[in-house]
Amino acid sequence: MRLRALSLVPILALAPVATHAEPAPNLAATSIAEVPPPGRANVSFEVAPLLGSTSPTPAGWSGFLVRVQNNEAKPLRGEVEVLSRLHSDQMRFRATAPFVVGAGTSVIVRLPTHGSVYGETTVVARDDAGTVLGSHTAAVTNMQEVFLLDVSETSRIKGALHDAAISPLFSPWGGYGAYGAGPQLKVGAPRFDPATGDPILPDRAALYAPASAVLMRSDTLVKIGAAELEALSGYVLAGGTLAVALARPEDIRSPILAAFAGGEITQTSVHSETLRELVLPSAPSNATKTIPFAEAASEEVAKTLAGFSGGNLRGSRYGASATYGLGEVHLLAFDPTRKPAVDDPWAQARVLDLTRKAFDRKSSIVYRQGGSPGTVDLDRVRQELDPNESSRWGIAVAALLLIVYAVLAGPVNFTMHANKGKPLRALVWLPILSAIAFFAVVLLGLVAKGLTGRSRHLTLVEAGAGMTKGTARRWRGFFTPRSKDLTVRTSDGSSVVTTAVVAAPATIDDHMLVDRDGARLVDLAILPWQTVVVREDGFADVGEGISIVREGDKDTAVTNRSGHDLRAAVLVLPGLQPRYFPTIKDGERVLASAGKDVKASPQGTTWVRQIGGTRRAGGLDLHPLAGHYLGTLINADAPGLSDAWIAVENSAGGLVDWFPEDVPVLLGQLDGGEGKTSDAGLKLERDRLLVRIVGYGGRP
Repeated sequence: MRLRALSLVPILALAPVATHAEPAPNLAATSIAEVPPPGRANVSFEVAPLLGSTSPTPAGWSGFLVRVQNNEAKPLRGEVEVLSRLHSDQMRFRATAPFVVGAGTSVIVRLPTHGSVYGETTVVARDDAGTVLGSHTAAVTNMQEVFLLDVSETSRIKGALHDAAISPLFSPWGGYGAYGAGPQLKVGAPRFDPATGDPILPDRAALYAPASAVLMRSDTLVKIGAAELEALSGYVLAGGTLAVALARPEDIRSPILAAFAGGEITQTSVHSETLRELVLPSAPSNATKTIPFAEAASEEVAKTLAGFSGGNLRGSRYGASATYGLGEVHLLAFDPTRKPAVDDPWAQARVLDLTRKAFDRKSSIVYRQGGSPGTVDLDRVRQELDPNESSRWGIAVAALLLIVYAVLAGPVNFTMHANKGKPLRALVWLPILSAIAFFAVVLLGLVAKGLTGRSRHLTLVEAGAGMTKGTARRWRGFFTPRSKDLTVRTSDGSSVVTTAVVAAPATIDDHMLVDRDGARLVDLAILPWQTVVVREDGFADVGEGISIVREGDKDTAVTNRSGHDLRAAVLVLPGLQPRYFPTIKDGERVLASAGKDVKASPQGTTWVRQIGGTRRAGGLDLHPLAGHYLGTLINADAPGLSDAWIAVENSAGGLVDWFPEDVPVLLGQLDGGEGKTSDAGLKLERDRLLVRIVGYGGRP
């Protein structure tokens, strides 16, 4: 079956504001600050995390929701600013968005922020005269929490599961909590728009980064806006988990649910897998709340249980589940947001287990959309994108020129004129030779470094097999021969950008402007002949997808419909059985058995041994890429590709399971890049596009 990423109507305007024609009620459920502004007594300011008051403000991307209520007799214009910084001011990220609010009405502004570990985030609203309408400061947490977003106006499950002990296998920070304390599940709920009754959700997938899983009733899912739905589907596509409770029988025919499930859905009797006994894993924890074991659902809940089939759905512990890209969608057999299931330990345990596995899923994603690993090394990324790295020959030539100059200006010059009986004439020639040498070195530097600005891209697209769209991390390098301020726009309306690398002694000081034209970094300062690297979290098309399907009982078929030739493709089958293909042309179908057995060569055996040497992260064994050992396998067919893979591996941190043992993984380079010729007004001279395809799926 052909799989496509969920895509609805295009987002015509990503306006960060939504104005209401009537006064909005108090945000008591989610607001964490309301400050009466000095000098504007009739204007109130409220702020809350975008995913609810209990959601963390983590390192990486998240968002804030700001409401400005104007009770004055005339319209009010202003700007909302979110400033994230380290206490030393070595790294600053500032996002701003303008707003206009009419007399007697309110405006709601959503703004993204990028936090740094041990930093803080401040939200400020000002009018057009610069008067502060209100502010709020939040600390950035240095720990990834297990967080469930319950998209309910009044979260009932929060009372049952918030602060409950939970034991994920994956430990991205090498441990949980302080002093060995185990993790606790956090449950939060977004704010609902009082004018429409709809939830106010992120309009960019990266802003879901704090959420391990999202729980939503079907009647809410089918009516959320286009931008919010695009962000939610992107979150799941990039490895997130969405759990849906069927609220109305007619919702099962929704095209949104069908797109997530991969086909039309029908309701059936409850699956036997759902009724199987579930025992939650345990670990030392200081949590005050635990979920008691329940062998079966209560009689009242058992009467309501249902199953579902169709598309890619299969029976699961939670009802019916389907893979969507790198993530999962669950149609729940029960409704944990309402009685009687919300009070049933059997249903509670399944929601807890679903969230635990959603958190563990992060281990198999190289670049988690919007996330920020604890330890990364971006030096190899900078080297890949820095034109200075390819102009090192100029240093050697300049050294030779200086040696020649020293010989000519010294011994040769003075000896020659001394033999002519005019030794003082050597002093006349000395500045002439010095000037020639100086201009030769300058000219050489100009030739080596160039006279025009340039840009380079290094992109990794991760996608489920057969999907037409994948999550993308773009590293965009910019280089100019003179000081320049650039405006760097996102590749699409749902992406986010921040500076990743700047040349010393400069510091990162970003300003991302968000308005109806989308998001963009403005006034990005570049020093002469120094490369600045920008990180972009977004998505990319993969043509009609790259399929990986079972062929008979023992073989696997790969079909490339990406629109590009796939070069230096490494297919790692379950059990770490790798096959190699120098090229898989666009439209070509190959069998794994026809590929080169990587283990047949000593170099390949060494690489397989390296990826089999797991690294422990909590209760999981993670398989590295071991990019340093890939060069002998792939560089003959794709020069320099192993260096690009090393850069990606280093920049992703060490806690990534590149090759989950139960599914195939395909790595390679798509020839031609993304087809762009310029970036921020600079010529794009190199565009390397890598892909990582995970799992089975797609058309045969």
